[in-house]
Amino acid sequence: MASEQQQSLILQQRVAWQDPANLHCREITLRLSPDCRQLVLSRYTEHYGPALVRWIERSHTVMVSDVFRWLVANGELGVVSSGTK
Repeated sequence: MASEQQQSLILQQRVAWQDPANLHCREITLRLSPDCRQLVLSRYTEHYGPALVRWIERSHTVMVSDVFRWLVANGELGVVSSGTK
């Protein structure tokens, strides 16, 4: 997992003490799959407390081609011109 994290874009990283005995860590990353055909959004959380240590990772994937199609269909159009006649 360390090599995957080195190639990931960290979107959010948070560490919070809920009280003196409980620590909650959260990280959200975005990366390309090894074949570069999918975007992978991962949400990883850890909770440390006196009675438990718990972690969970959830991943969501979407084809890069589907993201581009969605951007073209739904994104805001911007036009840049060179200004030549």
